Amino acid sequence: MIRIGLFEWMNRHRAALVTAIGYATAGVITITAFVYLTFPWQRLSEWIRVKIERAIALEISVDKSRVHFPFILVWSDVTVRQPGHMDHVLWSANQISLGWPVGAILRRRLDLEFSVKSLGGEAHGRLTARRTAQGTQYRLEATGRNIQLAKVAGGLQLPSQEIEGEVLVNRFEHDWMNGDFLQGQGLLALEAKGVELKGLQAHFSRISGSVSLKGGMGNLENFSAQGDALDLVGGGSLLLRPDVMESLLNFSSRVTLRKPAGPLALLSAMASSDGHLDFALRGPLGHPTPYVNGTPFGSISIGGSKLPNGAKREAMPVRKFTLESPDTDNPFYYGRFPAPVSKSATLHRISFRSGASVL
Repeated sequence: MIRIGLFEWMNRHRAALVTAIGYATAGVITITAFVYLTFPWQRLSEWIRVKIERAIALEISVDKSRVHFPFILVWSDVTVRQPGHMDHVLWSANQISLGWPVGAILRRRLDLEFSVKSLGGEAHGRLTARRTAQGTQYRLEATGRNIQLAKVAGGLQLPSQEIEGEVLVNRFEHDWMNGDFLQGQGLLALEAKGVELKGLQAHFSRISGSVSLKGGMGNLENFSAQGDALDLVGGGSLLLRPDVMESLLNFSSRVTLRKPAGPLALLSAMASSDGHLDFALRGPLGHPTPYVNGTPFGSISIGGSKLPNGAKREAMPVRKFTLESPDTDNPFYYGRFPAPVSKSATLHRISFRSGASVL
């Protein structure tokens, strides 16, 4: 009976209800348009930029800032640098979109949902800040996809033309206090697909791993790579530095050779009878030293060669060797090929600094 009575009342006052709803809708639209047109968006954009700078202790430059309806800030051509190092760009983004709940705006509380277009891919996440007895606590959560390895290498000032592939950030979360980002705690889970290392003539269908961060130290866990030439499983640690490429890497792994070709074929001479060897990277992240079976890469012996003074056919303390061919005379120094040897190259000399010589 009550439901029937309500419907009858609504039918009797239909015109009045439609009028009331119309006025309410018009009022909401008017207020929203007024706020949208009169709100100091540029001041808000600058306030957010400064807040983020304080959170990560880095300098952020925004070339252009605009607002999209409703209440979404869009930054274009964003660059991030270390304070006092304006000539060195740590990271750049084509576009960053920032969504901020109205309640957080009125309370002047940092609570941002963001979307980033950078390095050929995109990322989505959330950045929040809250006051505690110890200071300001920040939290960052994000995922990413279609990030191009070539663009990542270029941003790190590495040869971008030597690598291809896409990276997925399956999970990134990080908590830190008072702008000390490196001393925070979090987790980064990555996956790369279709990775091509052109200089080494190596293809990997999948590379995955995770990094747990705590107190300036990163632990590399569950790292694995599956490729045509080899498979690799390993882990290690990363001591973080303000300049990320100077962070100290200590990575160890077990390699299973499959069908190594090109420069990687040299590894066959150092593998065990079942095709296994130990591989490690130690030193600054930007230029670590490779180790094979515990010895710096280059300390090798070649099967079928004559070794000086009856030396055993094991690792020799060789610091440098040179591949001489009609295609290249570039040195292979600690595992680096400045120019790759082509598949058709004819090697007519391999010389070792220690004195060993193989024709």
